[in-house]
Amino acid sequence: METGLRLLRAARRTFTGPAALLGDPVLRERAAGYLADLTRPYGLRVPAGLFDAPAAALGQSYGEMAAELIPAVVPPDEPVDLLVLAFAVHDMLPGRATAAYLSHVCPGTPMSFALCDQGSAAAFTGLRIARAYGCRRALLLAVEQAVLPYDAAVPVPARHRAVAMLYDALADDGAHRDGDSDGAAGGPELIGLGGGARVTALRQHVDVDAGDVAALAAAEVGELTAGRTDVAVVLGADLAAVWPGHGGAAVTTGPRRQPSTGVWWALLDRLAGDAARPRPVVVADYEPGLNYLSVVALAPAGRSEPVGERRADEREQPLVRLRGTDGDPDPGAG
Repeated sequence: METGLRLLRAARRTFTGPAALLGDPVLRERAAGYLADLTRPYGLRVPAGLFDAPAAALGQSYGEMAAELIPAVVPPDEPVDLLVLAFAVHDMLPGRATAAYLSHVCPGTPMSFALCDQGSAAAFTGLRIARAYGCRRALLLAVEQAVLPYDAAVPVPARHRAVAMLYDALADDGAHRDGDSDGAAGGPELIGLGGGARVTALRQHVDVDAGDVAALAAAEVGELTAGRTDVAVVLGADLAAVWPGHGGAAVTTGPRRQPSTGVWWALLDRLAGDAARPRPVVVADYEPGLNYLSVVALAPAGRSEPVGERRADEREQPLVRLRGTDGDPDPGAG
């Protein structure tokens, strides 16, 4: 019997326009005051007429974005045990307990929490926690919105985007549902994954200087692919920027300025493109602000000798290891 987590179902969407909740004048006033209070100690100024801007220039709500994706991946009869919301940039309603709200929306009323302040590493950390949690089903939501009402130290995301990934504990019951894209109707795009992709390795390195990233990433990918020629590689844009020599026709790079969703968006592209002939995939990204390198390997469920399986000398070690080591589109564009 296979064990571990399997990526069973996934959906994504690019959102346009502002959060619907911002149509409420009371909420707009409260949000403006809240943001002003939060930024004042740091010498940042929120414009007095923040919500007088054209609708296209206003930001999104992660509660609204995620709530739209959840029904696409979690049927009512498949309750979830754990929900993790991963983001880097706060939304336009930061005073809301979004993870708790999403637990109420999600079938199963799962244990839920948010991960932030980890940049592009947050979703990898969320997956690491899901593996350690021992749940039957875990929902990982990576979200980002493209508007901040003050000057930020780093570029904000290029688009409002969200990715939902439902993982289950493999139990050989063969139960899964697949679907086709619903993007033409303006709703979430459901990614067909067939029997799913199981997580076979997950590693996060801390304190990795930019000058050391290329060598460490090459070593990790080399170890996880183990010389196999049928393994696809998906890289986040920040990792590809500091590892320009990765090469290879099977390498997919995520879009720039989408730090929370970019690498996962690219992973879904790869999995959908390989749906007829599934193959192992290694996904990696680098968070330059925190010097984190994160790597995860997946293999088609049911496939023998999957990429990233632990060696004999690793079998007594924990399944999850955190190891220390020596022209963009307009915001809200469709």
